[in-house]
Amino acid sequence: MGFILDDRALIMVSVLLGIAGFIGMIVSSASLTPPIVRVSDVDRAMMDREITVEGTVESVHELESGTLLLKINDGTGTVTAVAFKSVSKGMEMSPRILRGMRIQVTGRVKEYRGSLEIVVEKPSAIRPKSSGS
Repeated sequence: MGFILDDRALIMVSVLLGIAGFIGMIVSSASLTPPIVRVSDVDRAMMDREITVEGTVESVHELESGTLLLKINDGTGTVTAVAFKSVSKGMEMSPRILRGMRIQVTGRVKEYRGSLEIVVEKPSAIRPKSSGS
């Protein structure tokens, strides 16, 4: 006949499976990456969603507040990536070297004064991209 578990054993198995599932969710969520989106496809339906764009930095403007504004062009359009001081001060690269560089930026789509922009939430979300990849 079949194997029968008492209540205590059943609870232990349930707890262990729950913990394993929770750990699995944490591990898999760290590997999820936001979709790479063409700038021309960024629209208001993406508000507050995390996305990634790849393109060439056309201009870099650093405000007195320490906020960094990157104008990124991917060939389909241009979007501004905003890195507030808390993010820009943690960047490994100097903002001055970004102009003309091909980069990949991940951030949340926000609207500011009627224009959509990408707000970068961590320094590692601005990455150089080689021209071959």
